[in-house]
Amino acid sequence: MSEPIITINKSGKGSLKTYLRMLRYLKGLIGAFSLSIIGFLVFAASQPMLAKTMELIIEAIEAKNDQARWTLPAFAVGVFLLRGIGMFMGTYFNDYVGATVIKKVRLEIFDKLMVLPASYYDGITQGQLLHRLSGGVSSIRGAITNALKTIVREGFTIVALLGYVFYLNWQLSLVFLGVAPILAYMVSYTSKTFRKIARKDEGAMGKAMQVSKETIGNYGVVRGFGAEVYEKRRYEGAINQAFKAQMKIRRIQAVFSPLSQVVISIAVSVIIFLLLDPTILAANTTGELVGYLTAVALIPKPLRQLSGVSVTIQRGIVGAELVFGVLDEAEETDQGTYVTEGVEGGIRVENLSFKYPSTEHNVLSNIGFHVEPGEMVAFVGKSGSGKSTLMSLLYRTYDVEAGKIFLDDVDVNDYRLSNLRQHIATVNQNIALFDDTIRNNVAYGDSEYSDEQVIAALKSAHAWEFVEGLPDGLDTIIGENGLKLSGGQRQRLSIARAFLKDAPILILDEATSSLDNESEAKITQAIEALAKTRTTLVIAHRLSTIMRADRLVVLNQGSIVEQGVHSDLIEKGGVYADLFHAEFE
Repeated sequence: MSEPIITINKSGKGSLKTYLRMLRYLKGLIGAFSLSIIGFLVFAASQPMLAKTMELIIEAIEAKNDQARWTLPAFAVGVFLLRGIGMFMGTYFNDYVGATVIKKVRLEIFDKLMVLPASYYDGITQGQLLHRLSGGVSSIRGAITNALKTIVREGFTIVALLGYVFYLNWQLSLVFLGVAPILAYMVSYTSKTFRKIARKDEGAMGKAMQVSKETIGNYGVVRGFGAEVYEKRRYEGAINQAFKAQMKIRRIQAVFSPLSQVVISIAVSVIIFLLLDPTILAANTTGELVGYLTAVALIPKPLRQLSGVSVTIQRGIVGAELVFGVLDEAEETDQGTYVTEGVEGGIRVENLSFKYPSTEHNVLSNIGFHVEPGEMVAFVGKSGSGKSTLMSLLYRTYDVEAGKIFLDDVDVNDYRLSNLRQHIATVNQNIALFDDTIRNNVAYGDSEYSDEQVIAALKSAHAWEFVEGLPDGLDTIIGENGLKLSGGQRQRLSIARAFLKDAPILILDEATSSLDNESEAKITQAIEALAKTRTTLVIAHRLSTIMRADRLVVLNQGSIVEQGVHSDLIEKGGVYADLFHAEFE
């Protein structure tokens, strides 16, 4: 279940629109950008002065003017000093603008990730998304910083040099107008071809990043099942695709550069041929002719670089398509306006049906039940019966469209999302911890908790007994997803987090699945004590952990088939009785 890596935009108009959208990030940076422009203007203006310097030197030599030795060196130093100042201003402020733009893009895309719906994350791999954050943003940086620098600096340089050579001899300089259409066609053709290949390259790199992320994150499984060769082949396949695309790009660049030089050299050769005409030689001094030729000789380099900048721009456009594809995604729906400081915890579900956006069949069908405030209700059923999906709908991970869920007689769709989730604490079967301290993991999302409160929550979850024995205690860094801790320790930290939130509704989805029997017994006691003061919804496959619930709700294939207390359901001899006997007999 994955979305297209890149939405292909074949029109040049669309590419221009994408590039102009990138340039909108220059808002607020006009001052720095203007200083960069001024710097490159100064640098460009110095280029004809180099040709003029050569003209003056030749004329001084021809005239045997020994007094020029005092003025020409100073003039030359002044020219290069001016070039240096211009280059510094242009490069530094251009880089400042580029770095600031990238900072803006990174912050904007991260803010967007915080409000995207769960369905978006269901439809894209983490590798693809991480590649958009890294590769896509880096490509934008190149298109804005490097490309703009080349366009401005080399563009102004060409304008200055062409203006100078046309001023010296406009008839000869008309030759450059003859090669302009040829260069324009080459740039256009190269840009279109490059853009198509670059999209394939970005897609392959996203696949490679996903494979590497999965392999690193599951290295224990990879080694345990001897899958090293299999993963190498997967990664090699993705890298080979990227390699082929990149070599096509390099081939285009390798052909374009010398080909453009040949075209430009033909124009220069024609000028040299015409320049050596007897009438022109007779009408100009040696210094004037050398100065003109020097200016002409300076044109090919900036013209070649300006012609090649389209490659950088096209890569930036492809990268921008990756980034803007995320930024243009619809945000999580939050049209609710109801806000309350506290809830009693009563839950009522009526005729609830649900299917995931990417599936055709309902995961839940006609679900209906109620939970009184302070009641502990356990949900039982085989894997895939819809228990976890039902819990996620309570705090609107997905929108409730068919049926109703009420919290304290208020439709959950009417709650403001942040307020709704404030009243619910969850412990999921997939433990989520962060590469941070134990303190910050337990007090996740709220820095106002005191150490005493954090420790009390750890004690309630029977986690303090191992935390206090760690060298750094609460300041211990636990690694990515808590990899420095055992499975049971990680689960106890996630339970402590829920205890610390102290929300009026507590959802425990397989909260004790990674614990040994002794720890499970202790946690069960803590949960039962905590459940006396709040509404608690429990999911567990091990029925021993939920037999003391006030009521059991049994699901089978997305529907509720039984409800009642443990003893009544055993006596009934239905689905729950079968599950119970299968576990204990």
